[in-house]
Amino acid sequence: MADDRDAWFSGDWRDPAQHPSTPVARPRPAFGKARELHLRSRPASHQEERARARAVLDAGRDAMAESFAAVQAGKPLEKTELVEIVDAVTASLIRDPLALPGITRLRERHEQTYLHSVAVCGWMIALAQEMQLDPELIRDAGLAGLLHDIGKATMPSDLLDKPGKLTVEEADLMREHALRGHEIVSVVPDMPGIVLDVCRNHHERPDGAGYPDGVTGEAISVYAQMAAVCDFYDKAINPPPGGEKWPSSQAIDHLKAERGAFDERVVRAFARVVGTFLPGALVRLRSDRLAVVLDESDRDPLHPMVAVFRYIGGAPVTPQRMSTKTDPIIGIERPESWQFEDWPGLRRKLLALSE
Repeated sequence: MADDRDAWFSGDWRDPAQHPSTPVARPRPAFGKARELHLRSRPASHQEERARARAVLDAGRDAMAESFAAVQAGKPLEKTELVEIVDAVTASLIRDPLALPGITRLRERHEQTYLHSVAVCGWMIALAQEMQLDPELIRDAGLAGLLHDIGKATMPSDLLDKPGKLTVEEADLMREHALRGHEIVSVVPDMPGIVLDVCRNHHERPDGAGYPDGVTGEAISVYAQMAAVCDFYDKAINPPPGGEKWPSSQAIDHLKAERGAFDERVVRAFARVVGTFLPGALVRLRSDRLAVVLDESDRDPLHPMVAVFRYIGGAPVTPQRMSTKTDPIIGIERPESWQFEDWPGLRRKLLALSE
């Protein structure tokens, strides 16, 4: 079977106006930032990489806070520092793919908007690498992820921080962030076309149910499709104030089930990025016990921590947290096949063992 990437990169979806044959020179990271952003650091232990990733995340949060403040003050965006953040996120993911995603969930309420942008930047870079984009396009995709919500800088802060569901009027106002973001980035010199595209179109959907223009199918670029998936996933596992937090497996299941809302090929690629044993997934162990993969940032991708709760034959087990190094996972199970009385409730109870 042909690889999904064959269709993506046959060339017909690229806009020549956005990708000139002579690439624009990109600014190099300032040397003074190198230590803070760990651009030249060598691979180290996972614990050390987590500390480095924390520094990169903090720098990204501060850069986005400054960018929001600049927009609110009517000043232009400073692209050079943002490109440095993209490079730092890329370097962190190359050194340790688990370090940065693991700590993006550690958010204070007032940091949600800024850290969501940094997280989407990281997911965009990882997804672009999985899809084997050219390095220059990977950088542009990362910058697009970082700036995809810059239009929210024009929204009232109480609206951004409001817990619970927005009113119809508030939701209509919030939808304007896509067009406003496009306007903001379009006046920045040498801003890649991918960034303009993503800022405007990351809420468009293949079935036409998106906004701001309600375009459909192939009229939505692969970059906007990527951003739609990354944006939804991060909001699902790291919800805004008042939102319901989903396990990673539930978020991926939703992306796969909503066939008209997300590009299926992009979703499959993203699922590979997130990993095989998603937190919240139902698995079978070698001991013939059922367990749920726990949501732990320090997990070993091949031997994650789980919460066991039942034998295959039906005998209950007192729920307990355990490693799968001595009792490995031998298969992923479909919850509907087991006819649990309340699977979402049971899963939430078991995931609590990771805290």
